[in-house]
Amino acid sequence: MKRVFWLTLLFALVFPMMPEAGSVPTVNITETTPVYNQSKKVAVFMKGTSTSIVKETDRYYHTVIGGDEVMFSKKRAMAVKDSYGTLKGAYPVRAITKKHVPILNAPNKKAKAIGQLQPNLTIHLQRAQGNYYPVNFGGKTGYIDKKEIVIDSGIPVLMYHDLTRVKLSDNVSVLEVKNFEEQMAYLKKNNWTTITPRQLELWVQGKLNLPAKSVLITFDDGYESTIELGYPILKRYGFKATSFLITSRIGKPGMVSEYDLQSTTDVYSYENHTHSYHMFNSRTGLSYLQSESRNVIRADIREANETIEQILGGHRVKAHAYPYGKNSLQAIQALKDAGITIAFTIEEGNVHRGDPIYALNRQRVHSHMSLKDFADKLKGM
Repeated sequence: MKRVFWLTLLFALVFPMMPEAGSVPTVNITETTPVYNQSKKVAVFMKGTSTSIVKETDRYYHTVIGGDEVMFSKKRAMAVKDSYGTLKGAYPVRAITKKHVPILNAPNKKAKAIGQLQPNLTIHLQRAQGNYYPVNFGGKTGYIDKKEIVIDSGIPVLMYHDLTRVKLSDNVSVLEVKNFEEQMAYLKKNNWTTITPRQLELWVQGKLNLPAKSVLITFDDGYESTIELGYPILKRYGFKATSFLITSRIGKPGMVSEYDLQSTTDVYSYENHTHSYHMFNSRTGLSYLQSESRNVIRADIREANETIEQILGGHRVKAHAYPYGKNSLQAIQALKDAGITIAFTIEEGNVHRGDPIYALNRQRVHSHMSLKDFADKLKGM
């Protein structure tokens, strides 16, 4: 029983849960009320609407709009018994308001406004549904007409895994090479420029300007198909790409060899995806980069760095992709200790200037995507 208790406590500490639907405290807005972040007015809740609450202080209720915590006066709301809504969600689209933007209760022209956003505001949205973008507006889904906002595209970091000539499995991470070819042809035709992790790092930090249509192409794990199938296509189009390697698997069946690395650096930069820590801890259910200590993680990261650098000679490993996208404070500290200067999750969305350099988004490319879906992801839509 003690073990169960400690495991439960560990999960609670590492994965603090946002309230689910049906368990979120709710208030009714009794009069039209302004909503603030820490420094300025960002929105308005209309009288008569209901809002989920994440916490409260003496003077304010706190809720969420587009993934960001905001607050409003308790004098303009009344707590109710019923609970609804959720404050969780993924919001990969970033937009800018140029004027007051109405938040609608449905994605159609007959919808009513339940609030509005202020001008010159950056807001996180879900992917478009027709002519409307869904947004978490105080725990309920509101909708914004596409015409009312400007999308802040940022830079897409495409995430691939394995390629195949003929798809025989249901694994959506395995992409038929004909689809990869089609996507690379689209990039070339539409004048996209491929970049390196180092270029992206400098751009995020405001130290480098890049072409408007810049894209970072990445592969995870180090499958042999990235050489046999991916490399010739990338080379033909004059593209660069980055391969994040699990270095303990180099030379294993189906994975890249040392010779593969040495003979393809004209296209690929090779970076860190751990040495042997691409796994979950069976006792806790956590990724090793969540469950292990800073010192232990650092040792694994350094071993991966040294393996790649020894094979390539002269190359310095500076980038990391978290296994399963999972990270922790001790993992980030360990990456810094090991000389890693930029790291990627699997959170959906494009990268923007000023984003946290050790938690950058990527756009997952999967086998069910159409070319239009691919194009929309490039634009951050």
